[in-house]
Amino acid sequence: MVKKLAAAALFASISSLIVGQSIEDFNDVVDFSVSIRELSLAAAAGDVEALPTKLVVIDGTVASRLVVDANPDTYIGQLELVGGEWLGVEDVVTYRCFLLLEGSRFANTIPARRSRTKHPDEIELNSRILVVGRLLGLFDMEDGTTVPVLEVYHIRRID
Repeated sequence: MVKKLAAAALFASISSLIVGQSIEDFNDVVDFSVSIRELSLAAAAGDVEALPTKLVVIDGTVASRLVVDANPDTYIGQLELVGGEWLGVEDVVTYRCFLLLEGSRFANTIPARRSRTKHPDEIELNSRILVVGRLLGLFDMEDGTTVPVLEVYHIRRID
């Protein structure tokens, strides 16, 4: 019995050393309460106080892709992420944000040219994705709407 308790205590202390983070530490860095809806509504209202200062984890569907700089060393890509909801049975509200992908780790996410074989890291149009990022700022569209822009740290397909 004593050996089992000692082994359990040792395992607990080792696992806390490996993880090294508490839920409070995590919550200090990541805001899980924010969705694409909250980001879009706060941006549209110009409510800077409602915009997150922490990392956010959001999901949505890729509506557009753009390669700004195809050089793998200085790669810059942009994805438009959309989500929405039904209001009643006839109206749909769409929410969106732009995702900025910078650095060589994202170079295969949006190909500069079409290829016969898709790279495993490619994010295709209409893909459902999950993103970890931080708000960079707001972008004023030609139609007068304001869209949030996130700097992406991690991205993955979820469909």
